[in-house]
Amino acid sequence: MPVLRSLFGGVLILASTAIVVFVSADRLAHLAPSPVVRAAQVEPSATGSLPAPAKAAPAPKPAMPSIPNGFDTERLHALMRGDPILPRR
Repeated sequence: MPVLRSLFGGVLILASTAIVVFVSADRLAHLAPSPVVRAAQVEPSATGSLPAPAKAAPAPKPAMPSIPNGFDTERLHALMRGDPILPRR
């Protein structure tokens, strides 16, 4: 009986080790391929083969209206100070 118990224990350990080895080998065989890294292309103007394009000056911004969204901050400040609401100028 002790021989069968040790034989069964050895078979159990051998089977467990074989499962771990086969699963590990399968996982390693089916790894995703590494991504292909391409060399960075040098811009032609950096090598001197083409002249660098001249950068255009930014267009001037149009003047902002005095009250951009119709909200009157002067009236708000007057209300916060407690002044009476005056008609618009």
